[in-house]
Amino acid sequence: MHHIAVFAATSDLEPAARALAEQLHLPFAEQANYQLLLTADYLGLRKTAEKSLPLFIDFLSGKLAYRRQHLSIRREALARALGLKMNRNPLIVDATAGLAQDGFVLAALGFDIQLIERSPIVYALVNDGIQRALKNPDINPIVSRMHLIQGNAITLLKEMTTQPDIVYLDPMFPERKKTALAKIAMRIFHDIVGDDEDADSLLETALACATERVVVKRPRLAAELAGLKPSYSLSGSSSRFDIYIR
Repeated sequence: MHHIAVFAATSDLEPAARALAEQLHLPFAEQANYQLLLTADYLGLRKTAEKSLPLFIDFLSGKLAYRRQHLSIRREALARALGLKMNRNPLIVDATAGLAQDGFVLAALGFDIQLIERSPIVYALVNDGIQRALKNPDINPIVSRMHLIQGNAITLLKEMTTQPDIVYLDPMFPERKKTALAKIAMRIFHDIVGDDEDADSLLETALACATERVVVKRPRLAAELAGLKPSYSLSGSSSRFDIYIR
C-alpha cells in the first residue's frame, strides 16, 4: 500500500480535510507518495512527485458526458451482457465499482445500481463525484440511481437481505489496460487499489447469490475467472463479457 496523506488546497478547507483524514485513518499534510487533495471544486488524488492535475471523478463532462448523450440500450455492450430491457428494473450489484464509469452508464440508461467499492480512498473519490453531480439538475436523476457502498463485496453479497438478480464484476488484474483512462490515471488507480487477488472467490460468491446472471468483464484474451466456463461470452476489441446464466 502506498503512503497517502490528505491535504487542503486552501486554508479555509483545512477543517474539512482534517475531518476526511480522520475518517480515512490517514495523516494530514505529511510527506507521502500520494496526496488526497481537497479543493473547492473536487476531491482529487495525485502522485506527490508529479505536478499533473489530480485524478478526480467527473460525471458532468468529458467522455462520460459524451457517452450519456449518445447512449442506447441496444448499442451498449454492457447492457446486452447484463440482459437489460427497458420495461423492468432488476436488482443489479456492481461488486467492483472502481471509478464507477460502468455504474454511471447503467444509471444513465435508467437502471438503479448498487455499487460496492472496497477501497476507502476510491470510495471517497467516487462519493465526491456523486455529491457534486447531485447538485446538477441534468445529472441528478442519473446519479440518484447510483447507490454507493464501501466494504468487502464478498461479505456484503452474503449479507444482502434481498438476493440480487444480476451481479457484475470487473476485477483489477496486473495485465489489465483500460484505454478509456489516461495512463497516469490508471497507474495511480492501480497503485492505490492493487490487484483483486480474491476475484475467484468473489465470482463464486456472486454465483451463489445472483438469481439471474453474473457477468464478468475480462481482457479479451485472458483466461476465465476461477477457471469457470461461462454460459456464453460477448467479445469486443480489447475486452469481453463472460456471462454465467443461473
